[in-house]
Amino acid sequence: MEGAVLVENLSVMMGKGDEHKVLLRNISFAIPQGSFLSIIGASGSGKSVLLRTLAGIQPVSMGRVLLAGHPVKALRDQLPLAVGYLPKFGAFHEDLTVMEILDFALALRLPRSVPKATREQWREHVVDLARIRPFLHQKYRTLSGGQMRRIAIAEELIGDPAFLFLDEMTTGLDPYSEHEMMVWLKELAHGLNKTIVLVTHTVRNLRLCDSVIFLHEGRFCFHGPYDELLQTHGTGSVEAIFGAYQEASITGNFVGFDADRSAGLPGPPDPHSLNTAPPPGSLLQLFTLVRRQYILLMRDRAQICLHLLLVVGFPLLVAIFATKGLPQVRSLSLSIETNPVQMLTEHLDYLKDSFSAASLVSGLTMFQVILLTLMGANNGAREIAKERDILEKELRAGLSPWAYVTTKSLLIVCLCVVQALGMTWFVKTVCRFPGAFSHQFAILFLTTMAMSMVCLAISSACKSPERASLLANFLVGMQLPLSGVVLALPQFASFLCRPFIAAYWGWSGYLKTFAADRDYEIVRQSTDTHIASFNVCLLILSVHVVVGGMIAWIFVTRMRTLQKSVQN
Repeated sequence: MEGAVLVENLSVMMGKGDEHKVLLRNISFAIPQGSFLSIIGASGSGKSVLLRTLAGIQPVSMGRVLLAGHPVKALRDQLPLAVGYLPKFGAFHEDLTVMEILDFALALRLPRSVPKATREQWREHVVDLARIRPFLHQKYRTLSGGQMRRIAIAEELIGDPAFLFLDEMTTGLDPYSEHEMMVWLKELAHGLNKTIVLVTHTVRNLRLCDSVIFLHEGRFCFHGPYDELLQTHGTGSVEAIFGAYQEASITGNFVGFDADRSAGLPGPPDPHSLNTAPPPGSLLQLFTLVRRQYILLMRDRAQICLHLLLVVGFPLLVAIFATKGLPQVRSLSLSIETNPVQMLTEHLDYLKDSFSAASLVSGLTMFQVILLTLMGANNGAREIAKERDILEKELRAGLSPWAYVTTKSLLIVCLCVVQALGMTWFVKTVCRFPGAFSHQFAILFLTTMAMSMVCLAISSACKSPERASLLANFLVGMQLPLSGVVLALPQFASFLCRPFIAAYWGWSGYLKTFAADRDYEIVRQSTDTHIASFNVCLLILSVHVVVGGMIAWIFVTRMRTLQKSVQN
């Protein structure tokens, strides 16, 4: 796919009223296909805003941006791989090797109609283009800054985009690496006929660019070759030009900055067929994401150790608290005697001991439920928020929100099965609670799943894993008081809160699993809290699971929708 960039009377604004601010003002220019251009200017001049606007990430207030004669929105909607955009910092799973990063990018971005041999040839071609063969089998976390930047560009090259928009890809590199990067970008533009636009603060190698755009306070000041930039301003250094415009800011001398330059621009090229293939379908992406998730989980030893500690440690806590009082519970009886005096004496003794026994049974049940909700919060609270930058990047490249959320849901299912199974088996073995094992496992599994999926929804709505974890911990902290099991709630509060409290339904459902045993009668007779039926508990917890998953899907889909809507 060939193409050029045409910008006509572009203005970008944000805020309203007193907070209204113009970020870019009346900008027009054209970039020929197969060229390498740098955008320079002082901090706050609008360089990154212009780049995001060209890439379709930043909404346009006035004017238009055409890529190969097509509005950015139409191009991104139809062919998400046609436009490559890289922010200042790449987003990758640090435990993957370079080869794995490229293989997963191939699987997620190229359609299955591309033969395996062709995929491998294309991958090798990208490896050679990016000059990354020496560290193909290194993990991403071990790479240098320059190598990380090459990997980021190599991933974008997988989709063979006609346009590459790069934000400060050379910032922070040593002089040699920065020069090498600039030479390589120029070779990519000229050798592959790609249009490459780079925002940069380093000016040592601007002569390698075909042209330079200079911005100052959102105004378009210059577009042309580097040498012409120096000649036009009568100086030998870009630093002196920066100083001159800073001086102009103080005096207000901006004559000619806002002139309409669109009349002299070439017209857009004739629209032509864009031959970039769409990404694979949702189901194929799901298989790829599941494989990647498995690799990442197996390599995260700290997380595996934490899960094992929770699976073993939490049931052990329940058993420790149960050892002292359970014999007392099992010894309680209400035998029927013919001697009224003896029967009355035994009944009084029973009443005296039953309150503490009931508290123990109810407390142990709620204790294991609360511990499982803690596991559930750990399962889902950070899962999407910690990958937000990666997710946004992959959504731009055509990732299916359904495939992504389903992958996370399958991971949570596996974790919840292990956690609920461990809790059910250990507590039943040590505490010897009555009731069917399968029913107790089912209710504890759904309780853990309910909290996990609700926390996954929280994770999808938060921009940072720290905030998601904080909200998830707050939700877990509210489970015990709002369940009404320990502290009595007013009737209206119970009616409002209980539908949303997974711990209450887990507690009720678990107690119902031994409804035919005297342990259940002990609790039922000594508590004012309503114990819901087993089937109702299963139903409510299942609703929690489904709603949590739907909310997570809605927020992930909203990320993609927002990326598209800003191009309108």
